Order: sequence, then structure tokens, then C-alpha cells
Amino acid sequence: MKLYVVGVGPGDPELLTIKAKRILEDSETIFCPKGGKESIALRIVEKMVDIKSKRIVFLDFPMVKTKDEEQKESLKKTWENLAKKILSNMTNVSSFITLGDPTLYSTFFYLYNYLKDIIDIEFISGVSSINASACRIPTSLGIANEKIAIIPANYEVNLKEFAEKFDTIILLKPNKLFEEIKKFFADKNFQTYYIKRATTEEEEIYKNLDEVPEEALEYFSIVIAKKGKF
Repeated sequence: MKLYVVGVGPGDPELLTIKAKRILEDSETIFCPKGGKESIALRIVEKMVDIKSKRIVFLDFPMVKTKDEEQKESLKKTWENLAKKILSNMTNVSSFITLGDPTLYSTFFYLYNYLKDIIDIEFISGVSSINASACRIPTSLGIANEKIAIIPANYEVNLKEFAEKFDTIILLKPNKLFEEIKKFFADKNFQTYYIKRATTEEEEIYKNLDEVPEEALEYFSIVIAKKGKF
């Protein structure tokens, strides 16, 4: 038995790679992580792959900060149980789908250590929301010797430290700290962008953080800040 961990891209179904599409078509079972009412990853897949004959197994992932020490023990039990659910539902060829690329802040790596010594696992890369967002602006993330920082902004962030050391700062999930982020960059020599749901029908792009309305702030968003004004 083999499990493919498939990155399905940021939202536009046409950004699903040819290889990912082929593997999903060959898979008898698709494991689908779910953290709310719907699965965005499955919504992408079903527009490019006929899933009517597939066995879809939903995996409920907790929507909590995984570095919270108070949650550590209960989360460990959750990961163990989800890994067991995968093992008990495996077929000859199975896939675990994840947004973007499976090696970049992917939920699967919470389960990886529980599975890697038991089953054969292969990762299939996908287009990340970071690359997709930069293309949609468009802007270069890095050129020549420029340094890039990628930061999950749903945790506390020392923006001053990063602004001193990096030419491009990418802030993932910035909605909760948005006012702090906007205030910090207001008087800095950075060009800032806010991208909500890049490449989807709900996509919104703002080329100045001051222009972002409150209703556009949400979990699936990115701030890109580039040193120097353009």
C-alpha cells in the first residue's frame, strides 16, 4: 500500500499539476483534512478529477495553535488517532490532499512520524499560496542576494528584527495581527501588499495595507512586504 501526499495548489483548479491529477485519478481513496464546514482542497480537486467513484475519508483537524503547550498532550492524542484512521482506511493507492505544497506548513506533518515507518509515503509538490500571491500582484519575492523571511503571523512576531535582516517579508495568516502589522510598516521603507484567497473567485489584492477593509481580513490571506518603494 502507498500513500501519496498531494499538494493541490492555492485555489485555482488549473494550478493542480499534471502529476497530481494523474495520481488522484489513480487513487481509490482520498484522505481529506477538514478544519471547518467545507474542504477547500477537495473543492479544488473535484473540479479537475472525477471523484464519484472515489472513497473520500474526512479527517477533522483541530483549529488551534499547535505550539500551545497547554494543548500539547491532547493534540498528540489527536494526531495518533488521525494516523490510525488513515491506516485503517488505506487502500492499494491512497492520497492525502493538502492546500498549496505539502512541505510548507502542511497539516500532514503532524501525522508523518506516526506513519513513515509503517507505510510507503511519497510527496507530490504543489504551487504554494506564496508563489501564487506574488504572481498575482505581480512582484519578485527575491533576486540576486536578497533575503526572504516566511513567518506565520498567527503567532507573535518581532517585525523590527525581521525588517532589519530581510529584504522580503511574507506574513501568513495575518488577519489577527493586521493592525499591528499595518502600523509597523506605515513609516518603513517597504512596499506592502495584502492578498486574500489568491487565484480563487474570492481573490482580493491590495497594494497598500491602508486600503484593506476590515471585511477583507481573513485566515486565508498573505501580506508581502518588500524593502524599498516601487
